[in-house]
Parts: sequence; structure tokens; C-alpha cells
Amino acid sequence: MIRMLCGVRAVAVAGVVGALVFGVAGGPALTGPMTPTPGGTLTIAFVPLRTHIDVNGVNTSTVNELAHYFYETLYDREENGKVKGLLVKEDQVSTDGLTWTFKLQPGVRFHDGTPFNAAAVKWNFERKIQKKQPLWDFLPFKSIDVVDDLTVRIVLTRPAANLRAILVTKTFSMYSPTFAQQVGDNALLTRASGTGPFMVSEFRPNENVVMRKNPNYWQKGLPYFDEVNYRVVPDNNARATTLEAGDVDIAVGLSVPDIQRLRTKRGLKVQDALGSQQYYITINTRRPPLNDVRVRKALNHAVDKEGIIKTVLLGTAKLATAVYINPTVDGYVHAGSYRYDPEMAKKLLEEAGWSVGPGGIRQREGRPLTLEFLTRKGGSPGDFEIAELVQGMLKAVGVDARLQVLESATFLQRVTVPPERATYDIINLAVGTFTGDAEYTMLTFYHTNSAAPRYFNRAYYSNPVVDALIEESQRPATTAGRNKIYYAQIIKQVYNDAPIIMLFDVTQSVALKDTIQGVYLEPASNIWIAKYGWKRR
Repeated sequence: MIRMLCGVRAVAVAGVVGALVFGVAGGPALTGPMTPTPGGTLTIAFVPLRTHIDVNGVNTSTVNELAHYFYETLYDREENGKVKGLLVKEDQVSTDGLTWTFKLQPGVRFHDGTPFNAAAVKWNFERKIQKKQPLWDFLPFKSIDVVDDLTVRIVLTRPAANLRAILVTKTFSMYSPTFAQQVGDNALLTRASGTGPFMVSEFRPNENVVMRKNPNYWQKGLPYFDEVNYRVVPDNNARATTLEAGDVDIAVGLSVPDIQRLRTKRGLKVQDALGSQQYYITINTRRPPLNDVRVRKALNHAVDKEGIIKTVLLGTAKLATAVYINPTVDGYVHAGSYRYDPEMAKKLLEEAGWSVGPGGIRQREGRPLTLEFLTRKGGSPGDFEIAELVQGMLKAVGVDARLQVLESATFLQRVTVPPERATYDIINLAVGTFTGDAEYTMLTFYHTNSAAPRYFNRAYYSNPVVDALIEESQRPATTAGRNKIYYAQIIKQVYNDAPIIMLFDVTQSVALKDTIQGVYLEPASNIWIAKYGWKRR
């Protein structure tokens, strides 16, 4: 419902106990034939965890997934991708887009008993900004004022049409100010006091996280499970067999072959949904010869993406058509796909001065075209197999890509450094647009200032024209104007600059017992949520 009040646009945000979260993806809603049954424990076979659960301090999918259970944000995202109010009951936005007023949900308390109110919201935002925690600079806040106990007014330095989408991101979770100040920042690495449906009762890094039901949760009747146990199972094949053996209820991060096999198993089911995840191979654009756009385009033409989709992902992906983003993201524009054309790749390399040398490897001035190629094995389903195939395809056009397989922690250390310390040439990665809005991509991948380690621009891509357009794109008060005027230009320019080897947009899948209901994909973060799930008996 949208209405005009004294020059202010007021939006009554949808109720948060809607039917969408109670059925399986695409399945029956709360009003359907199945009635949620309270009680029981949900056990999830999970991927390796970070060493802490301080979601304010990081912006990663694993911690984001856990945080859904014990922390809450001002807004949430439904499985259809739409943003809805969570701790915000209603918001108002001035016609110039510079003043936002949040009306908060009444009767909400943190796990330690502290009331959730306007003062708590102000404290959380100010702490985030003062500590410069992840995505803090996405908040163009000029002032934050407490109007009354349940009303917060924020004045911006510029319009932020996508502010709701930003505040969905779990790194903006609300912490209990009382608890946080009492225990200190170090304790927040392993302890939590949020407003969520569950409370952390045990956290053991890289072993498990146990959460028990919040008996005073503000949404009456929720949650259904008495306990949720995230059990770390490092190997993806072991996660599948653990589910088959009945030791867990859900298994995430499985290989595509295991997902396909589990579809046929009695007592199990697989849910699929398109999220924002894209697989790609980043190119270090600062290192010769990769600072030559002809070489970068040659690498793109050398890779048979459709062949990889068929052989490794068994058809569960689509060609990427924009750099880092896909059609689920607000602001996406179709830019194109580099067709598989080895002859074009060879022609571009010749134009760049790289001729065929001994053993079929190209060389220029006696120096072979050798690239350091980094990957993980099991960081994303199929990552190592994809890397091996790409290595062979590049060799077919005369590029010697020397593959190194690294353990996840070592990998992240090697690829999260300033450009002057980056020794890699190409790296195998996957990305998700956590806000569901393309500004996230603009500010964390496209802009010169987004270079690692600040954000995720590990290609060290830099184009002054793109930077200027990104900065100008922050002026419109609506996303529609921003997308049409600026993002169409920006996305096509980045595509033409080829800072990555574009691969594919991936379907997200999860395997679970067929008795488990209420699990849904949060499409921006590519994570499967069961905070309002239940077990059919």
C-alpha cells in the first residue's frame, strides 16, 4: 500500500508471517493441506565455517546463513526475491529520497531481555559506521535520530533508492546494545544476542553450531523446531552420504552428481531455485599480458562454457550474460556472452603479438604465455573440475595455465591482497549479489576503489569512465531511473573490458528428507533457510 502524506511517500511493509516461508519452494503454503507441527530438532550437514559468528564483522554466505536463525535485520527477503519488513513495521520516504522514517515492530526483545527500540537501531548503525565494518559505506547517513521509542529518522547525504535491499543483508543484523557492551567485541565472535527465532547455545568453530528455540520470540507461534544443529562436514560427498544414512535432515553444498543421484532416493527430495550466484574466472588486469584487452577477450573465446555446463554441471546452469550479475538482480542488463570460438581466440592472441612457439605454447620476445591459475576444490560445486577443463581449453589456443589447488583459507589469503602484492594471473571464483541490487556489484566489483582487500575487485579492474558513471548513478531517487540512465551503460562497458572469463549463472540446489517443510532459498545470498521450517510426522 502506497499513499502520499504531506510530501512523504509512506509504505506499509508487508506482514512478516506470510505463507511463503512455510511451504517447500513452489509447494504448499501455510493455508494448504499440511499443518506445521511444532517440536523436534533440525540437523544440517554444513560446509566449513569461519572461526566466528560475528555477522556484523563479515559479509560471507556461511555466516549470513547461520545469522538468519539468531539475528534479524530491519528487512528480510522472501523466496521470490521481494524485500519485506521484518523489524521494520512501516517505513516512510520523503519525495526527494533524503529522509527515511522507520516505524519499528512493537513488543520485540533481544535474547538477553533488552528491548528492541529506536535507541537500539541508532546504536547498531553508529557502531557499524564507527568501526567501518563490511558495507558500512553503503550507508550514506548524514544523521540518525530517535523520534520516539519505536520511530527512527535517518537523513541521507544522497538518495539511496535501494536502501531496503542493503539493509536486508545480514551484516546489518541488530545486536543487543546491552549484551554487546557488557561482553565486549571479542565475545561476539562466539556469542550472540539478537532478536531471532533461535538462540545460540553452543558454537565450536569448524565443528557445529547448536541453536535452541527462543521462547519469547516476537512472532507468536514461531519457530516450530525446538533446536537447530548445524554440523560441519567438510567433504561434500560425505555430506551427501550423511544425509542418505539418515544422520542429518538437510545437506547443503553438494556436488551436482550427488544432487542428481539423490533426486531418485526414496525418502529424500531436492529443491532447486535460481539465485544470484555466478561462476567466473577473474583476470588480474594489472599483470602483463592480461593488461591487454585483446588477451582477455581471447581467454573468453577459448572457453567452451556450454560444454562445461553439460559435462560438469549436468545442465543446471545458464550462460552468464553480464559480468558478475544475472537476471535475478535489480539493475541487471543483458550485455552478451563471448561465444566459444578458438579461432577468434588465436587471432586475438596473434594481434597482441603472441605467436605459436615450442610445444604449441605461444610466446612473445622469447617469453612463453604462462599464467598462474589458482582454484579450490570443493569451495563451490564443480570448481576443480571446471578449472581442469578451462586449463585444457586455454592450452588448446596456446596458453599455458598452470593450475594450483589451494586449501580454502590459504586460497583466500592469496587472493585478498592489494594489487601490488597479487602474484596470481587468473583465479576460479563464484559470486553472489547479497543485496539483490546491482549497486552492490558497482561498489564492490566494478569501481576502482573496490579493489581487494577493501572489497571483491580481485581483477583490479579500473576504468575512469565506469567510475564516473557509478558515482553519477547514485543521484537518482528511484532505481528505475538509475538503471535506465546509468547501469545499462556501465554493465555493457565492463563487458567490453572483459575483466573476467565469463562462465555461467548457477541453479541452487539443496537435498533434504521429504519430511522437512518450510525450507526456501534466499535468492540474493544463495542460501537455504529453514528458520521457520518444520518436520512432518
